[in-house]
Amino acid sequence: MSERNGASSSWRGAGLAVEIWSTYARIRRAVHRLPLPELVDELSRAPDRRLESAPADLSAAVDRRLTFRDRRPTCLVSALVLFRLLRRRGQDAELVIGLGEHAPTQEAHAWVELDGRDVGPAPGRNGHVQLARFG
Repeated sequence: MSERNGASSSWRGAGLAVEIWSTYARIRRAVHRLPLPELVDELSRAPDRRLESAPADLSAAVDRRLTFRDRRPTCLVSALVLFRLLRRRGQDAELVIGLGEHAPTQEAHAWVELDGRDVGPAPGRNGHVQLARFG
């Protein structure tokens, strides 16, 4: 790889990190003031641009960038960030909320799917049964 391509790749990585963090900040503010269907609708608006990014790579980047020491945001916030990034790239992502099949509590879990395929964020569907689907 040439030095020029390496610098270009670094800038793309830095740009993605900024996009993840700014999307995270926007969602953290909105998640407590907007009903979930309204927030998802807002995040679903037309793509800003066509970018080539593999869903698995975006999911891993969201997980990496939103992990602060040993702390992570809730699965809902992480899923909403990934959902928005995929939508910005023209992907028909859906936010899914579910419960574990034999859940001892009513604690829900959120993940993102493309064409019925779990794309994360980790741990993704992981044995949960869909309760609601948005997008």
